[in-house]
Amino acid sequence: MPIEITPTLVPLSNLGVIRAVGPDTQSYLQGQLTCNLVKLAPDAWTWGGHCDPKGKLITAFRLTRIEDGVLMLMPKGQLNQDLPALNKYAVFNKVEISDASADYKVYGLLGQNALALLPGEGSVRALEGGVALIDGERAVVVMAADASLPEALAALPQEAEALWIASEIEAGRPWFDEAQCLEFVPQMLNLDAIGGIQYDKGCYIGQETVARMHFRGGNKRAMYALCGAPAEGDLQMQLGENWRRAGTLVAEADWGGQRYIAVVMSKELEPDTAFRRGEEVQTLLPRPYPLFEQ
Repeated sequence: MPIEITPTLVPLSNLGVIRAVGPDTQSYLQGQLTCNLVKLAPDAWTWGGHCDPKGKLITAFRLTRIEDGVLMLMPKGQLNQDLPALNKYAVFNKVEISDASADYKVYGLLGQNALALLPGEGSVRALEGGVALIDGERAVVVMAADASLPEALAALPQEAEALWIASEIEAGRPWFDEAQCLEFVPQMLNLDAIGGIQYDKGCYIGQETVARMHFRGGNKRAMYALCGAPAEGDLQMQLGENWRRAGTLVAEADWGGQRYIAVVMSKELEPDTAFRRGEEVQTLLPRPYPLFEQ
């Protein structure tokens, strides 16, 4: 079922922050990441990915500019894998890339009319001591560790991180843990569909595979969201009178008596396909955006 709540704040203790600063930050990361920093406006943010040379995704992140560089927000398990990879060639450039998680507090803001509590307009909204990244009807709020939340946000009820992960799954955003780093090409997690891959930028790590998957139609899978009563075991789909294992589980979170799961399955999936997990029916949720097509 859709997540429908009043404005709520979720402390995201498991969301890490990589900070990259220095005069070569943009040029260096432009050759590392799937997103296009050259075209990123100062008052905008973007999804992006960082791949290995084979085009397998190490991390998917939200990236926003700061005065002397950028911040990249990702689950801490991904950060542990990605930071050494990002730093591999940084020594040859005037850029410093570090784990800055201790320097920031990160929150998820969601709920009906929650964005009305934030000042200003646009996709990046300045706060005293922080910034809010608007993502649909939700926002990621990044505050300096020594800064106080704005009064309107501090007064909100707070919920566990499972609520935010469930909302990420429902919104079709890629959330995965350390064990799944290097398991998918970015398109399998719909990263291009949410603006995290620019096919017209120059070369970057893994670009050959990522481009081939797009221009030659090599990717046959996409990420889907489902929800149902909590159950264990493999997700199964019905084929005629039989049931068979369905896809690869990416993430799951319990909220409101429901378990939200993200699964990578065939792009050709019929929308009326029946699913179950254990004995519990699982409902395929509508994807809130179209898949990126050539």
